[in-house]
Amino acid sequence: MYKPSKKDLIVINQTIGELGNFSNEGSLDFALSLLKQRKPWLHELSYLVRSLLVDHAFQDGNKRTALAAILTYFANYEVECDEQKMTETVYKIAKKGVKDINKIVRLMEDGILRR
Repeated sequence: MYKPSKKDLIVINQTIGELGNFSNEGSLDFALSLLKQRKPWLHELSYLVRSLLVDHAFQDGNKRTALAAILTYFANYEVECDEQKMTETVYKIAKKGVKDINKIVRLMEDGILRR
């Protein structure tokens, strides 16, 4: 069961070339607090994605950080996804400011490859 920490997300943000500085740390803290509840992992991820893409948790690099977090989650849960579709999903959520968690879940599900 994968549960990223704030430090993990800072490292992801720094790995993509940013400084790991926060713009809205409270939103990220809220999203991370939900990881302690027993929600399906895709719902947990959707709160993190919303924190990054809609609430702009970091000063810079939120879209790239969100995509890296999504791909990390999927890899840890051994779920294959269409990375191009997931990239488009990240941009769609950010551009439209999608706040509805269930809609974010559905958008991410569209990028999952079914066997």
